[in-house]
Amino acid sequence: MDPSTPSNSPPDADLARQVESGDDAAFRLLMQRHLQPLRGFLALRAPAPDLIDEVAHDAFVFAYQNMRDFSTGSMQPWLRTIAHNLLRDRLKAYARESTKHERYSEQVRWEMALETSDKPVSDESDHLASCLEKLRHHQRTILDLRYEAQLSCEEIAQRTGRSTLAVRTVLMRVRQQLRKCIEFQLEQKPA
Repeated sequence: MDPSTPSNSPPDADLARQVESGDDAAFRLLMQRHLQPLRGFLALRAPAPDLIDEVAHDAFVFAYQNMRDFSTGSMQPWLRTIAHNLLRDRLKAYARESTKHERYSEQVRWEMALETSDKPVSDESDHLASCLEKLRHHQRTILDLRYEAQLSCEEIAQRTGRSTLAVRTVLMRVRQQLRKCIEFQLEQKPA
């Protein structure tokens, strides 16, 4: 039994069996017993405060739906494991979404630069087009494969005979080079 549980209160395993038989009051008692410690556990791990309540809620929903899997002792370690896995999955999904948004943004900038490469330099996308012209042939080839052909770094590595790490490094350096070039041109632009 959890040391914070009053001695006259039933152990978590007994309450879990009551929940399985449909006793919602037993589940409320489990929530009262374990919600604050679970929120504290999540507060140390969640990068955003709103995730604490969301993941805690989802952990209790999962626990309720899978109460038959809990057998003995304090429910806190079981709830923490559930919450840890849910938080990890949320953070992975967030990272995937962020990567998608970043790639989409890069793609739009790339397309704008290609569309405006014939026009006189007048805005940021035009500066990008003029900076693209200054790239070396192999840099431009890798950019074309990445953003025009929409190949992954692994596919580009296979086509160009480079390692995946080398392709990623070239892309990172080219993006930095283009950013500096655009910033320089914007600074040089007459007011």
